[in-house]
Amino acid sequence: MVNWGLIPPGGIVRKFPACHIFTVGTENFAYDLNSQQLLAVEPELAEALQGGGGGSAAALEVLRRAQDMENLFLSHRPRLVPQPTGRDAEVDKDLQHLILTVTEACNLRCAYCLHGANLGWVRDHGQRRMSVDTAVAAVEYFLDRRDLERDPVISFYGGEALMNMEVVEAVVAAAHNHPRGGETIFAIDTNGVLMDDTVIDFILKDLELREKFYLQISIDGPAAMHDRYRRDTSGQPTFDRIMANIGRLLDRDPTAANRLTSVLTLAPPVDLFAVADLFAAFPPYLERGITKQPKVTVNFANLKGQKWRPGQEEAIGLPTVLAQIELAREMYLKAFAASKRHEISPVIRALFEPELIRFYHRSRAPLGENYTPGGNCRPGRRKLHVTVDGRLQPCERTGNVVSLGTIKTGIRVRRVRKLDEDFHNAVKDRCGSCWALRLCNVCFAAQAENVNLETGELPVPESVCRRVRAQKRETLKMMVRILAMPAETREWLDQTELV
Repeated sequence: MVNWGLIPPGGIVRKFPACHIFTVGTENFAYDLNSQQLLAVEPELAEALQGGGGGSAAALEVLRRAQDMENLFLSHRPRLVPQPTGRDAEVDKDLQHLILTVTEACNLRCAYCLHGANLGWVRDHGQRRMSVDTAVAAVEYFLDRRDLERDPVISFYGGEALMNMEVVEAVVAAAHNHPRGGETIFAIDTNGVLMDDTVIDFILKDLELREKFYLQISIDGPAAMHDRYRRDTSGQPTFDRIMANIGRLLDRDPTAANRLTSVLTLAPPVDLFAVADLFAAFPPYLERGITKQPKVTVNFANLKGQKWRPGQEEAIGLPTVLAQIELAREMYLKAFAASKRHEISPVIRALFEPELIRFYHRSRAPLGENYTPGGNCRPGRRKLHVTVDGRLQPCERTGNVVSLGTIKTGIRVRRVRKLDEDFHNAVKDRCGSCWALRLCNVCFAAQAENVNLETGELPVPESVCRRVRAQKRETLKMMVRILAMPAETREWLDQTELV
């Protein structure tokens, strides 16, 4: 990380620099949009970089020299353009991940679930199931067009995917029999309640399949926290049943721990450290002598449009959610500095490491003349979601709002182009002046949950952008502190990659 000090004055500064100034402790830093570098800056230079006519003559000279000699702090802002859409033959090739909603039915009624909130943009709980014919057609469509440079992935989604094992089994067989399906990896998103011996028999029936079968099981914390909201349709708790089922799987195949991810959804009142403690000493692993920590994904419940009482943490004597996250951040950075990040709860790591890894592997290429704003993947290519009735969507998070076509029609280029143009029109007036342009991960899902159901308009509210900028700012601050640590503490980052 370069430290830009002050040198003797002289010269002319170019237009307003495209950068973001922030502080860590008493020091000033700049994130430079065009180069994506993090730079330590003196107070006077920080003032000059923020514009408004501030900064001494010496600071302005440093700025001019940085622009002329290092191509830093440039004022260049690209022309914003929609994501380019190719010919019909190009929108449905090199597909990577197929997601099948095999049923809309679910055996749970989680209190925070979007499907039970009558929101309009997302479907309600239902009983429709994907047919075997639709599922097999989706598999053939996907594998015929798969990216041959990477292993294809097929995920089973719901509802509760285990409520339609007929389709799960048919899909696995169809992929196995397809000339391009031999390397297929499978993943089931499940609440774990129905993972009985029959399901486990199927997953473990042969060595080749079991090594390719991944499970993502929803567990929201210790029993009291999990069962508070994750109850079955009869109102009964589910935690003990899930733990028993995970144990049953591990008894038969301890290596399944390598392919198991726990998916946490934090809903108010959040007790982050109680959740962290559970996964730091995960009972199904400890009881069987499995020493590795569980893989964990952490989400915060999307409560937009739902009536939840604010301030629930303070009402029971807990710090606010933001205060808990800040405590976790300091815990993480302390462990990082001591090269002991592997010893803290995987929940704490999962809060911060995905963003740190993304930023660490950011492009350092100069910002070009044109740029497509947002964090959208190519619709249908990185992910292709198929609904129970065979509609195609960019992913499972776009509700009832977005459609790319059907299994019968395939991905329609006109729909892809319109989707790209609608997103561009929703953000083009803001992204050009945003310092987080190259870090942004706002995508079609943000439009879906903010759709105007009367007009069909697909906006991206400024509140979404503020939330993203706040998150990226915290990542920048963390990375500054990490870069100040000895190089050996961050060697593990070099072993990571973006997926």
